[in-house]
Amino acid sequence: MRLRFVLLGWVSLWSMLDRATAAEIDFVRDIRPTLQQHCVKCHGDKKQQGGLRFDSRAGAVRAGDSGEKSVVPQQAEQSELIRRVASRDDDKRMPPEGDPLSAKQIELLRQWINEGAPWPDEAGVRGSGRQEMVVTAEDRQHWSFQPLHDVPLPTVKNGAWGRSPIDQFILAKLEASGLPPSSAIGPRKLIRRVYFDVIGLPPILNVEDGRLREDRLGVELESAASSPAPAMMDLMITKLLDSPHYGERWGRHWLDVARYADSDGQETDRDRPEAYRYRDFVIRALNEDLPFDQFVRWQLAGNEYEPENPEAVAATGFLTAGTFAALPDKLMVDERLRNRYNELDDMVSTIGTGLLGLTFGCARCHDHKYDAIPARDYYRLLSALHCGDRAEVSLGKPEKKFLTYRDAGPDPKPTWLFRRGDYYDHEQPVTLGFLTVLTHDKSPEEFWREARAKSSANESTQQRRALAEWMTDAEQGAGALVARVIVNRVWQHHFGSGLVRTVGDFGVRSESPSHPELLEWLAHDLVQHGWKLKRLHRLILTSAAYQQASAGIAPVTADPDNRLLWKRQPQRLEAEILRDSMLAVSGTLNMEAFGPGFKPPIANEAMLARNIKDPYPSDVKDSAAVRRRSVYMFHKRVIPNPLLQAFDKPDAQQSCNRRDPTTVAPQALALLNDQFVRTVALDFADRLLKEAGSELAQGIERGYLLAVNRSPSDNERVASLGFLDAQIQERTSRDSKTSADEARRRALADWCQILFSLNEFLYID
Repeated sequence: MRLRFVLLGWVSLWSMLDRATAAEIDFVRDIRPTLQQHCVKCHGDKKQQGGLRFDSRAGAVRAGDSGEKSVVPQQAEQSELIRRVASRDDDKRMPPEGDPLSAKQIELLRQWINEGAPWPDEAGVRGSGRQEMVVTAEDRQHWSFQPLHDVPLPTVKNGAWGRSPIDQFILAKLEASGLPPSSAIGPRKLIRRVYFDVIGLPPILNVEDGRLREDRLGVELESAASSPAPAMMDLMITKLLDSPHYGERWGRHWLDVARYADSDGQETDRDRPEAYRYRDFVIRALNEDLPFDQFVRWQLAGNEYEPENPEAVAATGFLTAGTFAALPDKLMVDERLRNRYNELDDMVSTIGTGLLGLTFGCARCHDHKYDAIPARDYYRLLSALHCGDRAEVSLGKPEKKFLTYRDAGPDPKPTWLFRRGDYYDHEQPVTLGFLTVLTHDKSPEEFWREARAKSSANESTQQRRALAEWMTDAEQGAGALVARVIVNRVWQHHFGSGLVRTVGDFGVRSESPSHPELLEWLAHDLVQHGWKLKRLHRLILTSAAYQQASAGIAPVTADPDNRLLWKRQPQRLEAEILRDSMLAVSGTLNMEAFGPGFKPPIANEAMLARNIKDPYPSDVKDSAAVRRRSVYMFHKRVIPNPLLQAFDKPDAQQSCNRRDPTTVAPQALALLNDQFVRTVALDFADRLLKEAGSELAQGIERGYLLAVNRSPSDNERVASLGFLDAQIQERTSRDSKTSADEARRRALADWCQILFSLNEFLYID
């Protein structure tokens, strides 16, 4: 009897525990992830195989094409769903591909159905197009969402080849594929490559002693007859990274990401007289090797960190750099709301692609189609910007004006989740939050609480500061992804292509890294060494992989895209660097740094825009003031510079992650006919006549050294002399009043223009 009561007691207890377990079933937590991960791909809003849908309760309880109901509430064993997921027959089991559901998942489904298959109206499954997704543990497994971890250096056979830890990762892949690396590039090309990569200017050659010498920095390099010794290379790289021109070169890369311009864009395209302070901040920050995490934080919330620091305030120009329309008060509320939320979307989207490498701008209207980014995350992140607006402030002594982004006060502004982007939809209020898939043990509320506790800027909500802290927290926030993205950007500009070629998209639809371990090692190294970009540059520039020649010995068919980096890919100069190089070799480049942008002459026929508030001047004269580096050029969005536009300068309407260089006929025509090119070619000719005298052979020698940093070949000498003689005769016969000196000068300018058009001038080997 006692045993019977004991057994009955255990049965009773087991029944109670079973009921308790059943009572704990929560659709959002226990059921929706399984349906979302395994079912809606084939049975959702896009596909309904077998006539079945699992993105809503109505679809789940409806009979399919076979007449069987997938879910029969309160009758799990009569439900086709349970029979299929529990089947041992591979032809019947669901899902048909991948691993079967675990015993725990099947039991949860069974208990849920026996409870009546409760399904809250607002808890739809991803794929329904109308209800919110849930971020699952599997979503967090995507490679770019993982925490940073240290990667051991791989073992390689050819240990003598490498010069940097980078080389071991590159060589390990090459050896595994049976591909040999290319030989080292010659010294002349290597020096030219490093100069253009680091400062965007050609080396200045001293012809008398036959050595390459960079006059502005005082770096004397070894003769081009032998390879630079490692110590000499280190000295050159150090001097170039310490050069003020480094920030000008690499600042231009970041300004593409920040969609920087000096006017508002859109129809009126008003000038922004103070916008240049953000550009100057970027250049100074890079020159000073400001840690990249601080660089990011200041751009998001510099005035919440150091409200009296002009550099920190100027940094928030990152947020205000996009297009903007100052609307008159008479416009309707609908137009003003549309403009406001378009502006906020531009900021959020730029933060996404620029800093995180994620395209979450589409989450403005719906859950992201591929990445685990619910629309709710988009609007919670947007709330950090919602209570602010662009503003001009004055700081410093003497006072200077700054275009910044400033909160209206310490209290957050109400923010809502707009279904389908409808800004009249105020049914779902949201508060500050970040991307769930990148947020770990530290909640948004904790980030915000700490930001308010640390800041002295009482007139701000500190939400942007909380966002900035989360963005750069490599352990609890998005810092690991930010590090991977910036490492990949730097790699792209040195090698022509990123380790991840989809530079602005590290989501699930991105291209996988060609060298995932190398990317991870570099990102981890960056964070471990204080987020210093110059250290990263040095690792790359000193590597044997970087110093390879562009002509490899492996068959091209083995790796046609050069993803394994068995050779160097030649790169064309960007539009701005092409212009700067012409000015540099002509001896007329004005090295004045910082300050308001200059407006170069633009032909009237190139100014087609109408109705703009600040017209571009039509009477600009050529002078030293307009011969500064192109990074300081005034960029008016609706009136692009024709030469730079021909060579693929982005229009700054949105963030540009990668310039895609084209090769089209208008580029050749621009080099032949553009007034700037012709004027600089005349200046180049004057320089040659001054430095080499009237002897054409000496001018040819000097011209090649300045333009492409080498002496001409015998064939080039003969061809050049023949061309110059023919041009002198042609110009003299065309106009008998032309003096011999002027005919020689103009013929030499024609030849200089040919040098500007050489592939060797346009491309860095």
